Amino acid sequence: MDPSALIPPADVLPVAPWIVRFLLDGAFVAHILLVNVMLGLTLLGLVHSFRSAESNNGAWMAGRIPNTTALTVNLAIPALLFLQALYGQFFYVSSALMGVYWYAVVLAVMAAYGLAYWQKGRLTGQEAPGGGFVWALMAALMIFVALAQTNNALLVIRPGIWTGHFENRTGTLAALHDPSFWPRWLHFVTASVAVGGLALAMAGRKKAKKGEASGARLVSEGMAWFGWATLIQIMDGLWFLVSQPGPVRMAFLGGDTVATAFLFTGVILAVATLVFAFTGRVLLGAASLAATVMAMAAIRDMARALALAPFYAMATHEVRPEYSTLAVFLVCLVLTMAAVVWAVRTAGAKTPPKGM
Repeated sequence: MDPSALIPPADVLPVAPWIVRFLLDGAFVAHILLVNVMLGLTLLGLVHSFRSAESNNGAWMAGRIPNTTALTVNLAIPALLFLQALYGQFFYVSSALMGVYWYAVVLAVMAAYGLAYWQKGRLTGQEAPGGGFVWALMAALMIFVALAQTNNALLVIRPGIWTGHFENRTGTLAALHDPSFWPRWLHFVTASVAVGGLALAMAGRKKAKKGEASGARLVSEGMAWFGWATLIQIMDGLWFLVSQPGPVRMAFLGGDTVATAFLFTGVILAVATLVFAFTGRVLLGAASLAATVMAMAAIRDMARALALAPFYAMATHEVRPEYSTLAVFLVCLVLTMAAVVWAVRTAGAKTPPKGM
């Protein structure tokens, strides 16, 4: 069966497609960095739970995960809206075909969020004990969400897999057999460990500036996680590149000048991040990481466009200009971000969890 027969018409856009794409990439960068912090701190918290029953660093991590999770979910909304506006004809179908997993994502995030508050209370002496089991359960739920998101991201750009629905009508269509599934998932998980390590290092740097003896140790530990996870991610990136379909892979290996230039830039930035991580340069590492993520977001979007080229071209997307819609959105965005900054500062002014 021709997969193109399963693709519904695209929604009409109120602004030029490149504007939506730009906003999508920006929203995605902000969202994915928070996702990385959320999962990374959870995985590192699990590791710390094996080292000692009541890790002070574990208390700090548990104290940050609930607010980070809330911000992550909220920043997922604009990214999702822009994705639906530009690629809704693919995203709606892919989400329906794996609907059981997609609904389970909502339940898993809610459960992990509740457990995060449980763990925060336990490690600050306010709740019943949970220990490593709670960390493990939180990590398992978030890993499931990562697997489901990876599956959906692949179904969006692989309409050819959709025909599997006619052999599996249970809403559990999976793309596990796609060569890029596991390197894509691993790329995200290792990135989360790296960013989680960087978050620890930045907390340690703040402690060191206050003259606290544990600050230097925390910086050393955090940058070690940051560096080694980044190294694994770079190696996995090669696997991820090789696993791409031929036309996509060759576009990034000289077939498309812009795509190749962005990939080269991303690799250079990733190597610079690695150097800063292993030399203990916290702020330079954070800046290099941010630049790398922005480059990789652009690369991700190019790879998606290349994969969907047989079915969709952004230049052909119908537009009926209504720029007042964009203006209202931007005003609301500025007001919302101001409120978020105020809320974060207010929360940060409170007494931190014990041990940090």
